[in-house]
Amino acid sequence: MKIPTSFSYVDISQYGADCKTWFPFPHRILVLDGIQDPCNVGNLIRSAVTFRWGGVFLLPGCCDPFNEKALRASQGASFQLRIVSGSWNDLEALENEFQLQMLAGHSDSDGEMRRLSSLSQGFTESVVDVPLCFVLGSEGLGLSEKSRQKCELVSIPMAGKFESLYVSVAGGILQPRN
Repeated sequence: MKIPTSFSYVDISQYGADCKTWFPFPHRILVLDGIQDPCNVGNLIRSAVTFRWGGVFLLPGCCDPFNEKALRASQGASFQLRIVSGSWNDLEALENEFQLQMLAGHSDSDGEMRRLSSLSQGFTESVVDVPLCFVLGSEGLGLSEKSRQKCELVSIPMAGKFESLYVSVAGGILQPRN
């Protein structure tokens, strides 16, 4: 199978940290942290294209973005922006090169004591001109420990007694428009 030109696998330990070539416009990068459901991956890629994000970075544990179900859910968006697969070391090189703010969507119902920013118009306006990576965690496990440590956590205020939203729904809500 031929790998699409919109996809790259990177490994700075092997290839060096020339992360300037990974994304043409790294102002907004969506980071998927272990998301395994192909429909969620496809829907999130489609949202990234819709909201004019610069690309998608896949951390280990994510499903193949060119899986048949992911492609169907993305409605072809997987071929319209750069998708890079790499490790946290690679993502940190990108963060440092472009001075990206690291945010992560996180449920505020898990009892974690760390302060969360709540999604609001004021919060969204505060990051409108800020280059950022936005990390979304897996369906069952949520964010990895590394993501929880590295990122400012952002939650969606919710009415009702729900633990969380589907990751693709939360991702569509949390992606600040570019």
